[in-house]
Amino acid sequence: MNKEKSDHRVRLTKRIIRESLVQLMKTAPIPRISVKMLCEHAGIHRSTFYAHYTDVYDLLEQIQREVIAEVSAHISDSAFSEHTKLTVLALEQILGYAKANAALFEALLGENGDSAFQREVMLLAQQKIVHDLQHMKHLEAGISNYLQYFVVNGALSVIHRWLADGAKESVQEMAELCSTLLYKGLSGFSIK
Repeated sequence: MNKEKSDHRVRLTKRIIRESLVQLMKTAPIPRISVKMLCEHAGIHRSTFYAHYTDVYDLLEQIQREVIAEVSAHISDSAFSEHTKLTVLALEQILGYAKANAALFEALLGENGDSAFQREVMLLAQQKIVHDLQHMKHLEAGISNYLQYFVVNGALSVIHRWLADGAKESVQEMAELCSTLLYKGLSGFSIK
């Protein structure tokens, strides 16, 4: 078998395994998902699974590293210190990636998701926010910490809810909504 065909088969197998894990995470937390259960769901032999991963946790960790790297790339390229077109564009990239991988994000951010991954995403966002908030000299350290938690948890909750509801609003609408909420709060909306 030529290398190109072999590489394609490996990519396809890994995708099937990953999709099966995401499906199983909808109904069970990681500690209750066994390699046997995953292989049955994916329709593969255990030896095929073990050719790529050591266990379910290794699989999950590889998926999470890829997601963190992708989100990190969008965060590091952008300034989030104010409500600007650049901020909205960065949010659009992140939300577009989340929407394109909706089932994965729902699983990772949902109740059966890995809390360590959720903390890592929050820490990543908080580090960016801390950097950008340092320019706001008038904020006390304690208030800045609370603001970071509020912003990150709020944004993750909105993204999770949006995906769980079928991502009916466009990526652009959600990016604008998140940016407005982050930088203007409720005063960014004309509430009558």
